[in-house]
Amino acid sequence: DKQVGGGGGGGGMTGNSGSSIVISSISSSSRDPDMRNCNSLEEMVPMAYAHAESMSPRGLSAFWTLTSKFLRQQPNTRNPVQTSQMEHQFKTILAHTQKAIQSSAFGYRDLATTSLGLAKIVKLVRRRGRSKPRQILRDLLLGNAANGGPTKTHTLFRSIATASIPIREDFDARSLSNLIYAFGVVECVPMFEDDGSTFFEILAAEAVMKLEDFRPQELSNLLWAYTKDDAPLSAGLFRLVADHITDHSTLKTYNGQDLANIVWAYATAKESHPKLSQKMASHIARLDNLDAFNSQALANILWAYATSQESSTELFGRVARHIIALDSLEGFTPQALSITAWAYATSRQSSPLLFEKLSGAAIRRQYDFTSQNIGNFLWSHATNGQMDERLFTSFAPSVSALLGSCNNQELTKIAWAYAVVNVPAPSLFDDAFLRACLKKEEEYTREELGQLHRWSMWQEGLESGYPLPSSLREKCFAAATSKVSEPSSLQANSVMSELSDIIGIAFDGPSSFAVENDQSVR
Repeated sequence: DKQVGGGGGGGGMTGNSGSSIVISSISSSSRDPDMRNCNSLEEMVPMAYAHAESMSPRGLSAFWTLTSKFLRQQPNTRNPVQTSQMEHQFKTILAHTQKAIQSSAFGYRDLATTSLGLAKIVKLVRRRGRSKPRQILRDLLLGNAANGGPTKTHTLFRSIATASIPIREDFDARSLSNLIYAFGVVECVPMFEDDGSTFFEILAAEAVMKLEDFRPQELSNLLWAYTKDDAPLSAGLFRLVADHITDHSTLKTYNGQDLANIVWAYATAKESHPKLSQKMASHIARLDNLDAFNSQALANILWAYATSQESSTELFGRVARHIIALDSLEGFTPQALSITAWAYATSRQSSPLLFEKLSGAAIRRQYDFTSQNIGNFLWSHATNGQMDERLFTSFAPSVSALLGSCNNQELTKIAWAYAVVNVPAPSLFDDAFLRACLKKEEEYTREELGQLHRWSMWQEGLESGYPLPSSLREKCFAAATSKVSEPSSLQANSVMSELSDIIGIAFDGPSSFAVENDQSVR
């Protein structure tokens, strides 16, 4: 599943899809079919359906785990799905699952495994694939979402929460982490009316008592879940986890993804812990190499330190040297390139060779960039003083092609960046650009109007023949003269907020940076 984050935070978290589930004993009950040799949903679903009424909690939890695995595969074209038949079979198995949960038949491990399997399914079907099983499960689990009503997922997870509370002390660290992560993925935070506590608050108290037993991946999943919008931050949870890591961990057992996701989570939650931040930065900077970190993990780390304003010159220098030394940046997505540049610009960390390397990779990938990626990338170069005429000239056609999708912030960042770097780009700044600017006239903030004023004055100096319409020009002048702005930091906060929306979703948790395996952190 995904890697998180943030994004961002940046980026988003690189998604830990939860601890991997061992299913070697899914036939431990004589009531359960042996699904281990099934190669597709087309094979497994009818088998499970035939035994649905007699399946044990272990067998049902294994079924949902395997379903999430098979959904990642290419559709089975040899045995086309009979939609109505498979829909009935899934509904029946889901009904028996919920009935067994409500009857308290499920133990803590089966509750955690079932919730994690269902959460992975929800995450997969949210991405609108064309396979029949995905469509069936999307309708079944998320069918009422468009109407604002409770979905089957939320009803089912409410049942899981209700069944978990009486036995919460039984959960070991791994199962507790998986349970919390699963609820974060499906964005379900039930509230219990007897004392007004939320499920997350109840589980946080339990997790705090078992911190010594949490492995690095389990800690990162725990923290990621509590960064979700609907998950209230439990008082002291982030502080206690940070204290635990700084006081008891050498970080040698933390892999690159664990480290990236933890620093991302603290930045996303706006939880400051200088001792943890310094320990993480020093550890990463002093590693023999950074090969354990993929491009998104590096971007998430940089974003986190830039966002939290706890920039480490040692860390940023180490990451810059690593990226510069890479043979190729083919593994960097446009989003990772954009976030990396933004982090160095926002932190005022200068590295001309790094920006040159990022620029070359971006030019080769420019048609994969979104308007958001372009705005942030060009803004970062101008803000960092990287006057790369080739970059700005090369990107002009891409910007022109995306004018219709640019929002007010992206337009002003792009305009301001070209003005600062002084690359005229007449093919970009024409009537179409003016029309795009005019459409957003009522949406600009004062800071954005000030940036657009900078561009307007630059265009007048160039005698380009494309002045802003008078009404907009007057607003820009008023904004620019009402407050003296600092171009290098003017839009940093708004860009930070924008990147936070990207990442962190993430980083599905953990984000929008995903890898398809069970060892990744969201």
